[in-house]
Amino acid sequence: MTAVANLGAAFSVEALKLRRSVVARVATLLLVLLVPLGSVGVVALARSPRAVGATAAKLADYATGDLATTHLLACAQILSVAALVAGGFFLAWSFGRELESGTAGALFGLAVPRGTIALAKCLVALAWIAVCVVVAVAVTVTASAVVTAGSGASFVGAWAGARTALVAGLLGGGLALPFAWLATVTRSQLGTVGGLVGMVALTQIVVLLGGGSWFPYAAPSLWTGMGGAAAAAAVGLPHLLLAAAVAPVALAAVVQTWRRLTDV
Repeated sequence: MTAVANLGAAFSVEALKLRRSVVARVATLLLVLLVPLGSVGVVALARSPRAVGATAAKLADYATGDLATTHLLACAQILSVAALVAGGFFLAWSFGRELESGTAGALFGLAVPRGTIALAKCLVALAWIAVCVVVAVAVTVTASAVVTAGSGASFVGAWAGARTALVAGLLGGGLALPFAWLATVTRSQLGTVGGLVGMVALTQIVVLLGGGSWFPYAAPSLWTGMGGAAAAAAVGLPHLLLAAAVAPVALAAVVQTWRRLTDV
């Protein structure tokens, strides 16, 4: 078999595993349903009479401005984190399950090289996250259009917000790839999830210390305005490119690590 045929065969197998994965099904529902509901819901809460005291202060950014634009702003902020978490959980399952249980040895008996299998796993995960992000943004736009129907609100700003949400979600999904490498070296689903939680906590600390713009796991969220207007203005193209570079580096590391796996 040629390299392309090997990759195609591995991709088909991994795509089948994805379709049958309970983890992927739950994560898909969370991304394509809860993200839009949360985006519209948080804006509705911010503009309702119930938003008083501490709640009003926390939701102040969503209380004013064009309604549709604010919906997509909230979507971008939520997706920047949700895509990372969903992707991290799925990759922990995809890589960690087989290595943890020892069933990966059967895969290595196939004609398809180990590195190709790892590459297919990563590509399937990235494709799945990308589709979920696109659908989540589309559902948010649709929900926003329904909510704002008859109000005369303009969707000009909303389209720019949709682009921001797409970029933030895709960056978040790419940032999940290092956890495929972590699952490979730890051979543990739980250990990988622990690493994901630790990274989220570390990101909060880095942001508090003022280094968030150059920290790949913080830059996309800050860019969407999660840390305020001043923090968003501090994030530029170099910071986003640094965050985007994590995915190909992690992909190369995962493939190389799988090529060297011997004792499974």
